Amino acid sequence: MPTTIRLKDGLEDRIKKLAEQTGRPQSFYINQMIERQIDQIEWEYSILNDVEAHRAGHLNTVSHEDMKAELGLDD
Repeated sequence: MPTTIRLKDGLEDRIKKLAEQTGRPQSFYINQMIERQIDQIEWEYSILNDVEAHRAGHLNTVSHEDMKAELGLDD
């Protein structure tokens, strides 16, 4: 899918140089960079969303003590 992005200063030159050195298109490296990081970014934002849901009282939680009791780990 064609898309347009604004790259930080110097990043475009680095990608262009890498593409020239390897004979691969710039899009190959841009796709590779995105694929390598998307899982991490999705995971981080899911944690942030859970934190916000918890703060807003929309997330079901179980206390540490209740969980210990449920698992039979009471002292």
